[in-house]
This record gives sequence, structure tokens and C-alpha cells, in this order.
Amino acid sequence: MTMANNLLHLPHEVLHSIIANTDPQDLAALCCCRALNDFIKNNHLLHKEMYLKTFDSLSQKDNTVWGPELRKLVNVQKILESSDDALKLSQLQTVAVSIQDLLTNAPMDPRTSLNLPFLTNLFEQRQNVNTFLCSSSLFEWARAELWGDLSTTRQRRDLAAMLTEQKFPRSLRNHSTLNSLDSETVADPIPEQPELGDLLAYVSRTGDTGSIPVPVPAEAHAASPTSALQRPQPYDRQLSAKLHCLYGVSIGTVRKTCESSPPRYSLRNDTAEIHPYARSRVYDLRQHTENGTFWGPFLDDGLGTVDWEKLEAIMIILDYNLRRSTEVHRQYEGMLELQENPWVGATPHSFISPPQSVPMEPPLPLEAQDPYSVTGTWMRVVCFLDYTALYDFNFGDDQPERDHLREPIDTEEATRLITMKIHVTKIQAPGEDDGQQLPVVHFQGKSSSIRPSWDPNANSKIKGTVRLTPQGEVRWTTFSVFQGEERWRSEGIQIGGVRSARGVLGFWFDKDFDEHGPAGPTAFWKSHDGIEAKKPSNTHGWNQFTVPSY
Repeated sequence: MTMANNLLHLPHEVLHSIIANTDPQDLAALCCCRALNDFIKNNHLLHKEMYLKTFDSLSQKDNTVWGPELRKLVNVQKILESSDDALKLSQLQTVAVSIQDLLTNAPMDPRTSLNLPFLTNLFEQRQNVNTFLCSSSLFEWARAELWGDLSTTRQRRDLAAMLTEQKFPRSLRNHSTLNSLDSETVADPIPEQPELGDLLAYVSRTGDTGSIPVPVPAEAHAASPTSALQRPQPYDRQLSAKLHCLYGVSIGTVRKTCESSPPRYSLRNDTAEIHPYARSRVYDLRQHTENGTFWGPFLDDGLGTVDWEKLEAIMIILDYNLRRSTEVHRQYEGMLELQENPWVGATPHSFISPPQSVPMEPPLPLEAQDPYSVTGTWMRVVCFLDYTALYDFNFGDDQPERDHLREPIDTEEATRLITMKIHVTKIQAPGEDDGQQLPVVHFQGKSSSIRPSWDPNANSKIKGTVRLTPQGEVRWTTFSVFQGEERWRSEGIQIGGVRSARGVLGFWFDKDFDEHGPAGPTAFWKSHDGIEAKKPSNTHGWNQFTVPSY
């Protein structure tokens, strides 16, 4: 009698319990005969039990079809555990959409989450970090400058994506179609991938050493970074940059290859620092337009579409500068305590205010209507180049052509550490250019410099708004006000969504959009919900604050 026959003679309750305690990846192998396949295929309770043992519960609890959701994540797990680089490169969108779903469904407290450890364990594999988090144009540019390796990197990704698209059209990979497939169809849906030699042979045969052109519908340019409908090549690089921002632990080095470990006795220098390339991107004033990018971290489309590659460069620069500041000022060690925790804080509603020992102002009724939890004390960091260095970089001799990149730079930046104490002043309906799901919240308050305390540009009144972009990202606009006059402005995006602990990344700049600057990167994140009624008698720098995972 076969194993399948032995199992089938068991009571269904016992069989259910046995299968529920197997690894979800083994479900396909258990469908070894028609009877077992029929038992597993439409067993809603079995799929739900196996899902909830491995992942956090889904937000749509009433009408969730658990089987397709489980198979989708098993598929992603197989991709991430694979050693096939071409497979990983061709499945970037599939992985990115699933990671976004896992983060969205994670609970507020990361200590109780199943999704976050699941992702963290898979991204301990260096190949996954280099393939999925380091495939933006920033890392490609650095590889090309350092090793002339741009063409091979693009060939691997673009050709694999193109050939996968020919075999498995998008219509077979979107969510609605996936949910309609049975367990036999999607139990092991990873497509067979061509070898790298076949891909390079294609290039040799066609003479195409650049990227493969992919038709891009006009509506794709305004699509959300998590959309599963469009997949143009620049969009893949945006997805990689977004994953890096959500991952939160800034990757400070660029590797020549995506191998998990380089050759043991290699004499080549296979790694290099990425921050000079990120700094060049951040301080290139050509990227800013008043009506296209609004001088913020947006694409130049006038629609407020988030440019995740800009946010990635900002995150890298801020992380580098904060670590350098921490080395000089040891009292700021607390700033980086969360920076080694991937994915933590990049989930909606993940900010939890710590208990306070100082009296707080009572909450106002208006704040109860605020979906963004604006009122409270926020920590902020602002970085900038000396204006002479910024001007020379952008307008000095030997400037590149408009469509050429500037040289990477190692110029040292100044860093300002600031507190913002803000409260809600008005809530209004979203405008026609805003996301319609949530209102626009106006706020005002005070901005005070911590280090150095005397900086006149950091001590000011502050006001601004929080709203959704048309694609559903949380957009913050702030104005620094001196003696009743607006002077500096910032535009930023909250990483992880509404009320995320990770906070906001963006640009600060002249409020009149002066094309000559100055401008630079900034970030701010919430420390606690209240505004202190009086200053505590003893402070220890940044050690008293909760810090973001940058």
C-alpha cells in the first residue's frame, strides 16, 4: 500500500492536521494523486490554517480566498531561495508586489509579526540584497563607472524579463487571473529561465548591447509603484529603489556582481562605496523643476508620482552623514539603534508613542480627526553642501551635457539635528490633484536646532500640510517661517505609509524654487505624540528619542 493510500484511509480530521503541519512549499508534492489533490485543492480551512501559521493575517478577513494567497507567497519564497540570478532578475515585480503586501498586513508591533522575520531571513542571502535592492540606476551607474559592467547587468535583467514575458504574458501574472487558477496550475509556477549564456548569445547575434526596448503605455508613467499591470524597464529600477527604502538598512557599498560570495583569492576590488554617486544625484539641481517635480522627490510629470530612486539616494546620504556624526559625537549613539533592523517601521500605523515622564498638553478635538497623527514632537535631520561647493558643482567649468550624469563627489556636508513640535490647525477635503482616500491636514509649530543650537536657519516657526498623492503615497510639505516670511520649503514622502515609524524622506529648498539653489536632503520622524508642556530638567542628546531605521 502506498503512502498516499495510507493517508487516505485516515479520518479527514487527522489528515487535515497532518497536512496543516507540513511546510507550505510541500503542498504541491503532496498532490501526488487525484484523491489527495481533491482534498487539498479547495480546502479553504486548510489553506487558512497553513497561511496563519506562517504569515500575519490578511486585512480582508471576510472574503479572503486563502489558497491563492498562500501559493503566491510560496512562489515568492521559492524565487528568493533560488540561486538562479536570471530568475530573480526577471521576477522583480512579482517579488516587489508581494513584499508590499506583506508589509501592509504586518501588525503595528514588529515583535509580534510573522511577515517581518520571514522577509528578514530571506534577505540575509547576499544575492537577494544585491539583486532586488541594488538594481536601481544609481547602482548600475556606479558599476559602469567602476568596472564598465553596465551592459552585462542590463542584459541579464532585461533579456530575462523579455523572454519571460514572451512565455508568460502579464495577463497570466496579474492578481485577478492568479486567483482564478487551480492548485495544479500554480502549485509550482516559477517559469523555466534561459541560461545567461543564451541571453548573451542573443546580444551577440543582434548586436544589442544596451537595454531591450519595451513598449510603455502612456498610462504607465502615472502608475503606482506597486501596480501589477505595467512593467517598463525604468519601472523595475524604481521598484528596486522602493524595496531598498522599505528595507531601511542603507546599503553603503556597490558590488561588481550579484554573487553571494566573491572568489576567495580574487585580487580585484569587487566592492566600492556608493555614497559619492548618491551625493551627486542628490545635489544635482537640474533634477528640480517647479511644475514637474515641485523640487521634491517626484518624477518630472507634474502628477506627484514618487521617484523612488531619488528617495534611495537621499536615504544613502543621510545614513552616511548620520553615522559620520555619530562617530564624532558619541552622545548620539542612540540615533542608529534601529538601523540594523530590516523592514521594521516600514508598515502603516507602526509608530507607537513611548511613555513620557513629562506633562503633555491635552489632545484637541481636531486632532481626533487627523488620520496622519501629525501632532507631536518630531526629530529632523538636514544636510547641505557649502553653497560655494554646491554652485561650483552645478554651474562651474566643464559642465556635462543636459542628459549626462555629473561626476560622483566626496565633498563633506554639514548636518543639522532639529526638533519640530507641531499641531494640527485645519482639516479639509482633498483637492482634485490629491489622493481622494484621506483629507488634507494643515499644521504649524516650532522648529529648534539641537546641534548646533545657534543655527538661525534651524530655529523658526514651521507650517505645512500632509496629503495623499494620486497614487496613495503620504506627501508632506513644510515651510520654515522667519518673522512672518516663508523662507525654506521641503517636500517629502512618508516611507511605509500612513503613521509609519520610518518617517519622511525628501528635499529641502528655497521656497521660491530658485534654480541656483540651495537645496539638499532631509528626513524627519516622530519621537512621541505629545508636545512637551515644559522642558525636562535633564537631557542626554538623542539617546532619549526613538529613531528611524535609515
